[in-house]
Amino acid sequence: MSSGNSVLVIGSGGREHAIAYKLSQSGLVNSVYVAPGNPGMMKSSSKIKTVNIKVTDPAGLLSFAMKEKIDFTFVGPEVALSLGVVDLFREQNLLIIGPTKAASMLESSKAFAKKIMMEANVPTAGYKEFKNSNEAISYIHSSPFEKMVVKCDGLAAGKGVIVCSTKNEAIHAVNAFMNDSLLGENIDHIIIEDFLEGIEVSAFALCNSNGDSHMFLGTACDHKRLRDGDHGPNTGGMGVFSPAPLFSDEDEAWINTHVFSPMLKTMKKNGTPFSGILFAGLMKTKSGWSVLEFNVRLGDPETQVLLPLIDEDLFPAFLSAAKGELEKYAAPKKKKLAGVHVVMAALGYPGTEGIKIRSGDKIVIDQQFSTLKNDYLFFAGVDIADDQLVTSGGRVLGVTALRENFTEARKSAYELVSSIHFEGAQYRTDIGVGQQ
Repeated sequence: MSSGNSVLVIGSGGREHAIAYKLSQSGLVNSVYVAPGNPGMMKSSSKIKTVNIKVTDPAGLLSFAMKEKIDFTFVGPEVALSLGVVDLFREQNLLIIGPTKAASMLESSKAFAKKIMMEANVPTAGYKEFKNSNEAISYIHSSPFEKMVVKCDGLAAGKGVIVCSTKNEAIHAVNAFMNDSLLGENIDHIIIEDFLEGIEVSAFALCNSNGDSHMFLGTACDHKRLRDGDHGPNTGGMGVFSPAPLFSDEDEAWINTHVFSPMLKTMKKNGTPFSGILFAGLMKTKSGWSVLEFNVRLGDPETQVLLPLIDEDLFPAFLSAAKGELEKYAAPKKKKLAGVHVVMAALGYPGTEGIKIRSGDKIVIDQQFSTLKNDYLFFAGVDIADDQLVTSGGRVLGVTALRENFTEARKSAYELVSSIHFEGAQYRTDIGVGQQ
């Protein structure tokens, strides 16, 4: 494996900053381009450069990769995957991490994912599909259960799931998705799932390009609701802690055997072999593990604590996965530390409460972040004005602290948060609370 590799990371948020930073730490990597990236990323490594190409422009991304002779590409966001960027790159024999457009339906269609899970005998909640709101509401009225989960079938940036405690809430959720344009337009395909109770864990696997093997990357627990105590609207994620405290070696073995392996086997059998990152949203119920959903990329913000906890160079494994040679790698070594990541968002985020998302405010950072101390600062919704970083809406940035235990990591993370200032900043104060 030669030194001096050039890498392209597709995306612009905190997840992509964490991926780019991890790759920039490799002695085998000479330069990391991020398209479109954000101006905060370049502050963490001289190897990182941003390129003004949108994630929705697969042809432009391909043209850049060929012109610059990019050795390896890592796709961050689901949008680029659903547009077929992996298919396009592979047609030109370029090495890339991510699933094909067909395989990425595991995330872009909840109904498709459910069908594959049923075929693969992967445990998941019972469900019904609906393409008509009246039929969905009739089903809710006839259900013997008060609690249920309403999900839109397509991509929704983490905002297409509403957990309902009553039938009235479920009816409101159906109307919000299908009739009231909650996500910007009316959704014509939803599923209603049985409500499961338990502890949620996200698990991540790197999958071979030929879809026949995988490497377990780790676990995390995220906080989706905007406000403390899990109140407020769903977001793309307001914070995360890792590794999942109640996830044992036995659990990892079980998930590998009963979730990741059968999903890969079934996807390959059906002619849509899965490659790249498979992200299983899991719940530990009284009757065992159940899969809530699959995503087909690294989670955001989970990546921003997951990658700093990995105690080795991931570039060789990533490159081997893109070449179809992943089986030579075991699961990566982890730091024996606990990590807490806190997101700082702009006022108005996530945009579902009728308040305009604030942008254009100067970001002031009082102290230096040092990875030697296991402190990390990852930028997402930022721009630059008059040579100063300013907010550009949504999730603005996130801080990660790794320490001996969760109590110390949480304390350090919030000390770091208190050193960052921008007008209207909102963040949760309870990330990882209750974890020791």
